[in-house]
Amino acid sequence: MVIFCTSLLGLSLTGVAFEFYERASFRSSLVNQLTSDADMLSLNTAASLTFNDRRSAEDMLKALRVERHIVAACLYDSRGNAFSEYRRAGAGPTCEMTAGHQDGAQFQGDFLTLSRGISLDGESRGAITIISDLSELTTKMTRFREISALVLIVSLFATALVSKRLVNLITEPILQLAGLAERVSTREDYTLRASPAGKDELGKLVGSFNEMLERIQERDVALQGAKDELEIRVLARTGELQTEVNERTRAELHLQYSLKELKDLESALDQHCIVARTDRRGTITFVNEKFCSISRYSREELVGMDHRIVNSGFHPKEFIADLWRTIRSGQVWKGDLKNRAKDGSIYWVGTTIVPFCDAENKPRQYIAIRSDITAIKSVEEDLRAAKEAAEAASSAKSEFLANMSHEIRTPLNGVMGMTDLALGTELTPEQREYLDTVKMSADSLLTVINDILDFSKIEAGKIDLETIDFNLRDCLETSLKTLAIRADQKGLELLCEVAPELPELVRGDAGRLRQILINLAGNAIKFTEKGEVVLKVQVEESDAQGLKLRFTVTDTGIGIPKEKLQAIFDPFSQADTSTTRMYGGTGLGLTISSRLVDMMGGRIWVESEVGGGSKFHFTARLGTAEAKAISAEAIAPLDVLRTAKVLVVDDNPTNRRILEGMLGRWEMKSSSAENGVDALTKLSEAQETGEPFTLILMDMHMPSMDGFELIEKIRKRPGASAATIMMLTSAGHRGDAARCQELGVAAYLLKPIRQSELREAIGRVLGVRERVGAIPLITRYSLQDAGAPIASLHILLAEDNPVNQLLARRLLEKRGHSVVVAENGQGALEALEKEEFDLVFMDVQMPVMDGFEATAAIRKKEEPGGVHLPIVALTAHAMKGDREKCLAGGMDGYLTKPIRPQELDEVLREYLMRRAKTPEAQESTLS
Repeated sequence: MVIFCTSLLGLSLTGVAFEFYERASFRSSLVNQLTSDADMLSLNTAASLTFNDRRSAEDMLKALRVERHIVAACLYDSRGNAFSEYRRAGAGPTCEMTAGHQDGAQFQGDFLTLSRGISLDGESRGAITIISDLSELTTKMTRFREISALVLIVSLFATALVSKRLVNLITEPILQLAGLAERVSTREDYTLRASPAGKDELGKLVGSFNEMLERIQERDVALQGAKDELEIRVLARTGELQTEVNERTRAELHLQYSLKELKDLESALDQHCIVARTDRRGTITFVNEKFCSISRYSREELVGMDHRIVNSGFHPKEFIADLWRTIRSGQVWKGDLKNRAKDGSIYWVGTTIVPFCDAENKPRQYIAIRSDITAIKSVEEDLRAAKEAAEAASSAKSEFLANMSHEIRTPLNGVMGMTDLALGTELTPEQREYLDTVKMSADSLLTVINDILDFSKIEAGKIDLETIDFNLRDCLETSLKTLAIRADQKGLELLCEVAPELPELVRGDAGRLRQILINLAGNAIKFTEKGEVVLKVQVEESDAQGLKLRFTVTDTGIGIPKEKLQAIFDPFSQADTSTTRMYGGTGLGLTISSRLVDMMGGRIWVESEVGGGSKFHFTARLGTAEAKAISAEAIAPLDVLRTAKVLVVDDNPTNRRILEGMLGRWEMKSSSAENGVDALTKLSEAQETGEPFTLILMDMHMPSMDGFELIEKIRKRPGASAATIMMLTSAGHRGDAARCQELGVAAYLLKPIRQSELREAIGRVLGVRERVGAIPLITRYSLQDAGAPIASLHILLAEDNPVNQLLARRLLEKRGHSVVVAENGQGALEALEKEEFDLVFMDVQMPVMDGFEATAAIRKKEEPGGVHLPIVALTAHAMKGDREKCLAGGMDGYLTKPIRPQELDEVLREYLMRRAKTPEAQESTLS
């Protein structure tokens, strides 16, 4: 009945709603139709009203005969008098027409009256009124109600048939459940269960009912178990009480036989253990044969003697005092004792001393049960000696590695540094080739040394990760920058793609991350002859603790066989181990990278196939750095870059995508071209549309037409020549800068270009476009010079090695700084007495006075409140802890040999900027 009534209500509401809708729709349609007729008649009868032509007006009104629902129509002149009218045959007197005062439709009873004004050339000529009956609506509504009634009857009949069957699906499980409940109540049998009824509401009801029966059954079982347990406990307690009564009865007899049982126990132990008994003062009252055998004393010699007769004197007084304190309190003592036999030999015994107490709980005598463990102790001594020997060997190995690092790095510093200085002078091509070979060999040697030292430190567990805030993008871009020349020598594109959602600052070990990236990218360059090497970084996970980043180094090189994919991460392993292998290396780089990745909480793996290139992936967890304001607006304001139209010309699609991504983040409008022909076409199209390009970023090395050829063609076009051109190249060659200046190129930068460098360069070239005269060519050096304070430092160099003195002096003087050299720490102190210095580079290992002693002396003089003098350690010691040791010794920085110019520049730039800020800080303090 519920389903039937609900269906009736729903169908009735639907029918009523459709009837209202049909009535409204019909009325609206009728009004639209009459409006159309009136508008047509207004146009046709305007002339008749103007010329007072009643006959033509009547003829036009008679055309309404085709509309059976129109009852009458009347045409009125401008004064409101009837001019002409039409009435349908049989129209009754109830249909009266009056001139309408305003345009519109009005429903009155069974009629619809529509009035419209008539005008000609903007002047009112009269009005027209049309009356239509609503008989068609009445007929349509009657037919609609008949159909609705029929649908309602058929639907209710179908609903009754279907619901009668469907209701059983609900009632049958309920009736079954009711029957089951009655049986459970009658029989009190809670093991009965209802049949499952599906996963709907009834299924949940049946499941809940079964669960309730199961809980009741469990409760009954628990109650029965508790009842049985209670009965057992009552019986047990009754037995215990009976036992206590019996024991009290036999207590006196047991006391009498206790001494006899003790002697029997001693006799039994005599066959297996070393047994002795003493009184409360420690006097021996009994020993067995095994005690006599191991101590070399006879029983007569032992009985009556103090227990200390077998003491070796090995154990300290505190140990013996703790032993007596334990057994005198009535507790059992267990431990190992070192004793001395009659003949002076030493033996070890595992000992358990049991006190036997009197009625007052005071020890009356002690039983000591021992076992011979001399052989076990001998083995332990051998193992301990072996462990100490191994630790000594490890310490000697670490010391040897530290000394070897120092002894190798010191002369290598001279070789590499002097080679760099020589390469900066005027040389013949032959001399430059020789020196380039020397530098390459020295770099390879330093890489081998670093790999061996790092692997040794990792194997010994003596390498830790530091946690500092650093700029992730700068770390990635500077890492690849060091490999740019190697990539260009092989004609490879070296690219860096960083996901835009990566934060600028992260927390972790930037040095170790850079080591992994240089290792993987360096390997990719080594094993790739043509194509590209791409570093891609993206966020894999992000949470409150930090980020999990995924780094991917992709190359188009020779690939790795599948059977070698895992072995390449093993120490001293390479994919090609034959005697004819083409590529060198220690086989330690990937092993070190793998261990470092593990320490960073990530993993490393490779995807590769022979001839299809390789993809090295690794993940690393980095923390979230403290929020700091990072702004480059002073270098390249956004209003200079925003909406500037840029054309990117590069044959490498990955590089185009990276550059367009950078430009898009700065709100610049960019287009790209893959070759010179395509670039010229886009320049022409932009010129024709009146929106020429403001800037062109151009690759130098492209097939068919290189960058210089393209620039020459652009300069010959009058419209396109106004665009600012920046040249990007994988590595610079002699004469390129001069050629760029000749062709009017604004900037000449090396790839992979850092985002900050590109933004600064674009900002500078676009910011000076309106200047008159020659604009200096912007290079990476001019960008660095612009970013560093223009100043020089007065530096004290404490170094005992003549080659390193000469090298360090030349490197510092070449950078515009003045240098004073001291041969040892004592000389450095004497130099500081004579004059003031801005910075000290302090060698650690020197004769007379080393760097640590000299630094301590300098810091001691500063204690009363003197000015803090920055001291940077300059050392060939690069083992674990050396950096920390230098900083703990009072030094402010740490620079290892061989001296790398980039690292030296970073140190100098830091102290120049620090010195530049000092006057500002002092001024703010005074104000």
